[in-house]
This record gives sequence, structure tokens and C-alpha cells, in this order.
Amino acid sequence: MRIRGIYATALSKLLLDHGFKIVEASEKIQERLSIELEKEPADVTVKTTDIEDEILVIGTPREAVEVYNTIVENLKYVFTWRSKLELYAVYKGVVTEKIGDHCTVDLGEIKGYLLPCTENQGSSVVVGVKKAPLKPGERTLLSKSFMIRGKVLALIHGEPRISFSEHIRDSKTRARLSSLALSKLMGTGLGVHFRSSSKYASDEIILEEISRLILEYRDLVERAKSLSAPVKLRDGEFIGIIGLTSLAKSTLDEIRSTVTRTISLHHSLKSSGLSDYVDLLEGVAASDTCSREVSLRILHFISEKLRERRVVEFIHIKPTGEKITLGEGEVLDVSVDSNLIKLVVKRTIKSPGVYDGLGVEKEPGDVDYVVVRSDQPILSHNYYRGEKWLGSYININTPPEVAPGLVKYNDLLVDVIVMPSGDVKVVDEKELDKAREAELVTEHLYSYAKSALKHVLENYTMYIYNPRYKS
Repeated sequence: MRIRGIYATALSKLLLDHGFKIVEASEKIQERLSIELEKEPADVTVKTTDIEDEILVIGTPREAVEVYNTIVENLKYVFTWRSKLELYAVYKGVVTEKIGDHCTVDLGEIKGYLLPCTENQGSSVVVGVKKAPLKPGERTLLSKSFMIRGKVLALIHGEPRISFSEHIRDSKTRARLSSLALSKLMGTGLGVHFRSSSKYASDEIILEEISRLILEYRDLVERAKSLSAPVKLRDGEFIGIIGLTSLAKSTLDEIRSTVTRTISLHHSLKSSGLSDYVDLLEGVAASDTCSREVSLRILHFISEKLRERRVVEFIHIKPTGEKITLGEGEVLDVSVDSNLIKLVVKRTIKSPGVYDGLGVEKEPGDVDYVVVRSDQPILSHNYYRGEKWLGSYININTPPEVAPGLVKYNDLLVDVIVMPSGDVKVVDEKELDKAREAELVTEHLYSYAKSALKHVLENYTMYIYNPRYKS
């Protein structure tokens, strides 16, 4: 298994302790975990996505599922998105609908979308899964340029060209691999993509895998002629994403601290754009006591930046993976107490509408006083029109991650409404239940949300903010 990204040390330690083998480890990981560099091809890759709050797991189905489940079971408080369809799997499908050059293709277990499509409705077509759906609402995207993937390379039907993993940068290595590919593929009409592990592979292994994959490709083509659609012709790879909450990152901090100096909030800060600061401060922290002092100083640094900038943005991450950016607000107050930050943010309403849950009309000029505590699973929105309190919306979420100009949290769907009349009601509890049934939230996170809801209902008055008293 190959592991990359800002969570690499903690995940490598976690998975190594559960019996998995790490390959292509960086020099830092080798040193921290006292392991040798293994160059054999990886069955599974674990890495950060373009969104640094997410971990991608991809690889051969049996091994990748085991890795994915191990991470989820140990981090507990996470969002989970996994595809029921294997990426790069090859199917013979049936075109069920055609609109312009766009086709809907029935794969048997699911329908996919092919663009461009020259086939007519009712005809069969051999396609590969180009993009497997992970999060709700995502579509299966297909391509006639399907892949036959091996451990170090993949042959490509329909694209007779040579391409390389972004991790193969050395020109001599590229030239060597290109020469080997051309010696085997000339005249076949097939292209090749060299995976990152191919840079460690010998000429013999490269040539042997190309020969084997050519035979597999020819066998697939022959089977496709005789089999009735829809039918799966070749397995692909498992793909799943794990959405990390502040709670999961705290667990990763604890794991990482067993092998190297790790300050509090290490992974939360790194995923919030403060990676360079974290690296610098951990480099000078000489002891556990010093690390605690450094952690506290970082919180004070964040609070000072919040005071200077005066503006903060809220990132609201839903179990569907959707990220909602709330309107910016003005920081009215910020304080540090032990290992937490508390802030009060003033958001001025600019557009008319209706406040969700409250059923009250919005008016431009209304004010939302948002109270944030980094140690509590709650964001309290308190709506005012002048001195008139319109009601409060207490959002249940994971403990917010606070950085200069940013408050980020994972929404747990269920919320509590408090009205000036004294009425208190719970909203969207069924949405939380549906998210659990759809396996978007883990049982641990579901129970956490339920516990937070119970606490709010029993103590809701402590989350209502009155700007006159600033309490």
C-alpha cells in the first residue's frame, strides 16, 4: 500500500499496526516508523484528495475495502462515501437513450453516461468506467477508451499514445519506459499509461506485464463479441472517500504523536492552510511541555489574526459532501481559554427570504450573531432586527475548526430552533436518520449527533446570545 498527503505519517502508523505493508514510503516515513523502502507495486493507494479534509482509498477491491474499513473503524467520526461501482471496470452495455451525442448506457447494475456517443439506441457498446459515483448526486461517466490495468501500467483501448503518472518526472526513466512500450505495442492500436510504481520496475517486469495485458485485452474483445449485454467484462478498482471531521483529525494527532513530535490540532491546522507554521513550530518544540506551549501560542496567533482581519468565512460541510459557504461576518469578540477558541461573529443579512426553521421573514439589515466554540459540537445563530430577537437556530455539528479568516465544521443535519415565545423544536432529525441508513455517517458519528442534540435540548438557554449582555 502507498500512502501520500498530509495524513501520511498517522495513517502509515495506523495501517502498519494493523498488519498492512507500506511501499514507496517517503524518507520521513521510513525514519519515523523505522521501516525500509519497499519498491514493489502497491495494491492500494491512500492519499489526500484536492480537498484536504478528505482521504481517497483506491485499489484492488478486496485489499482496498479492507484498508478503507480499517481507517473508518479506527477514526470513527467520519463521513463515508464509497462507490458501488468499480472504477475502470469494463462492461458491454446497452444504449437505452440518446440525446444528441450523449447516451445513457445500461450496465446491468447501474446506468452510466457516455459522451461522445455515436451508437444508436438499442445497440451495444463496450465501455470503461471513467468516473465512478461516490457522493450523492454524482453520475457514472463512461468512456469507449477503456483501460486494462495491471500493477505497474495500464493498456488503453482507443488511445494509442504513451502517458505517465505525474510522479514519473525523470526524462531518462520516461525514455526507457517509452522504448519498452513501443517494442511491444507497435501496430496494436493500443496506448499505455505508466503508473508511478513502474519507475521502480525492471525491463523484464515491464515487458512481461505488457505481454500479459495484451492477452487479457484480446480475450476481453473476443468475449465481448459473444456475450449478451449488459454484462461485466472485467473488474475494476474499489474507490472510496473518507471525510475527516475535527474529531477524526484529533485521533490522527494522537496516532502521529506516538512516532514524532506533534502539536495539538496538528491535522486541523494543516488542512486549514497553516501547514508551514505547523512544520516550523514542531521543528523547534523540544519537549512535550514545549509542544503544549506552542499549541497554546498557535491559538493566540489565530485569535490575533482574527482580530486583525475582522472578517471570517464559514464553511459548512454536509454528509453528502456538499460544501456551503455562508456569508462573511465581522468578528466582534474572540478569546482563548486553555485549548479552545471562542468567537462571536456578526453577519448582516443582505437579501430577503425566510429563516430556515424559524419561519420568519428575512429583512435586509437583520443581524445574525454567530457564537462559535472550538470545543463544542454547536454553532448558535441568533437573529435580531434592531433589539428585537427573532429566534435562535442551534446547529448540531462537529467541533468547529478555527483558522485565520475561517470557521469550518461538518454539519450533522439535526438542529434545534428556539423561538421568542419559548417554543423549542427539533428539525431535520429524519435527515440524520436517512444519512445513517445511506451510510454517509458512521454509527459513532450518528450517536455523537444524538448525544449533542440531547444536551442542547436540556441546556438550550446557554446557547442563546443577547448582544446587549454579550454572554
